[in-house]
Amino acid sequence: MESVPHILVAEDERLEALALADTLEGHGLRVTLTHNGLDAITALENGPASLLMTDLRMPVMDGNELIRRTRARRPALPVIVMTADSGALWHPVSDRLRVLHKPFSFQAAIGAVHAMLDRVGTTG
Repeated sequence: MESVPHILVAEDERLEALALADTLEGHGLRVTLTHNGLDAITALENGPASLLMTDLRMPVMDGNELIRRTRARRPALPVIVMTADSGALWHPVSDRLRVLHKPFSFQAAIGAVHAMLDRVGTTG
């Protein structure tokens, strides 16, 4: 039996985060929602994720630091960065890191998630 992919979302804009989580769950994905990088680190420690979606600009710990700390523990975890300012991204775009430019449609988000999961062969 194939497991359901688990998406960890770190987004400080609560309405955007809730709408994104609802959309992802509506497409059969399991979602953990956090509102800053520090909470996302705690969530990753409490359970594995198939993919991390993070904003760059967040309080407490920003997305760049979240990615840095995540890569130290789980270098292969795929990451989708959601940002209006990709110039603020410290990390190189690769097969395991892509940028979703804000504003984006939820259709684009679902497409990016499935493309990333398919690319890295992550099932959960």
